[in-house]
Amino acid sequence: MHFTLLKQISLFCDLTDSEIKAIAGHGVIKHAPRNSVLMRQGDKPHALYVVLSGKVRVMVCGDDGKELVLGNLGPREYFGELALIDGEPRSATVTAVEDSELGIISKADFVNCLGSTPEIAISLMRALSKRIRNLNDNLRDFALLDVQGRVDRLLRRLALQQNGELITEPITQLEIAAMVGASREMVSRVLNNLKADEVIDMRGKAIAILK
Repeated sequence: MHFTLLKQISLFCDLTDSEIKAIAGHGVIKHAPRNSVLMRQGDKPHALYVVLSGKVRVMVCGDDGKELVLGNLGPREYFGELALIDGEPRSATVTAVEDSELGIISKADFVNCLGSTPEIAISLMRALSKRIRNLNDNLRDFALLDVQGRVDRLLRRLALQQNGELITEPITQLEIAAMVGASREMVSRVLNNLKADEVIDMRGKAIAILK
């Protein structure tokens, strides 16, 4: 596995070079074609995944087949750690949004790393705390905001500074709908309203935040 990239991941950044190299030596690299399923909700846990390149999508599925996108993960991010800790089935489905390269660390190797390197456990607690806070924010948005409020909040959460502007990565109306729990038609109306109010502007498939 790539030592340099692994060193940049928050879960491992507090480790020494020799400790990171030991972990990298246990990992294997897998190519995931676009739209391939990397893990399914309900699967038994067997590995931790690190995104080396590309982008993956994390989503949960209801009994009625409806899907809610929890977010996208890119390089230097990871997933699958929760089920390795509690041993419960996978809580989400993860698919490759584009051709991606993944580093895979087996459950046995990951558990051994936790036992021998306390710094990983501390980093893991920080990461889990951050994800719980994000989950709380999402729950608050769903409980207290209407669809326009959820779309507005999502776009601001996704936007990054680019050439003096706050702008998202390219994103489709269908992707936004899946992340705010609404129909594509409703999202289209909301985006048109926000554009008419000069809150946002379109930059191709990306969206700029004006206010």
